[in-house]
Amino acid sequence: MKNMIAATAFTAFCAIMPANAETIAISPGLPGWEELKFDDLTPNTWRVENGELIVESNNSVSIMYFRPLSVDLSLTPVLTWEWKVDSGPPATDLSVKGGDDRAIAIAVGYAYDSANASMGERMKRVVVEAAAGADAPGRLLDMAWGGTAAPGTVLKSPYTGSAGRILTKQNASAATGQWVTESVDLASYYQQEWSNTAPNVISVSVSADTDDTRAVGNARIRNIRFVAR
Repeated sequence: MKNMIAATAFTAFCAIMPANAETIAISPGLPGWEELKFDDLTPNTWRVENGELIVESNNSVSIMYFRPLSVDLSLTPVLTWEWKVDSGPPATDLSVKGGDDRAIAIAVGYAYDSANASMGERMKRVVVEAAAGADAPGRLLDMAWGGTAAPGTVLKSPYTGSAGRILTKQNASAATGQWVTESVDLASYYQQEWSNTAPNVISVSVSADTDDTRAVGNARIRNIRFVAR
């Protein structure tokens, strides 16, 4: 993805009402979801089928993000979901700008925590709030199916610097055509990567990206839920 894509996506989320256990609804018409498209780039094709969010990518990129959302990770810190890839781009290095295609990814945005933000994050915050409002997320964890890294590898985002991480859940060599169930302890990863107690999650997004390799991809995701440990 291009630098503009990541910066815009990172600031495109918003937060509102709190929830204890949260299921992200996937239903016809995608109520609560909004697609983020980018100038001069072909967007993905999205549709819903039997409770599944399906993305078809053809030398394209776009992001579907869900709102409203505010999840207390002290109560439901674990994100679970199921996904399947039928085809995707070749292996790329997700830590490198302009070469980070992936079949599908799900990301969460954490609420901005001014007390524990780095100096760089505080300096950039003025720009972020001017673009996306005072309740834009402060940090982002992107969980990807794609790339060359071994599953479980955490990479620094090439776009969001200290505010973003990429967790490889499945790499580009993973088996296709079968459902895979995933879970991530979002509170534990936040503590591991940023050494602070995790604030609320205020956004969820799903993306696919094949514009760098000009590849074709087809993937789907379902049963996105926040649950207790």
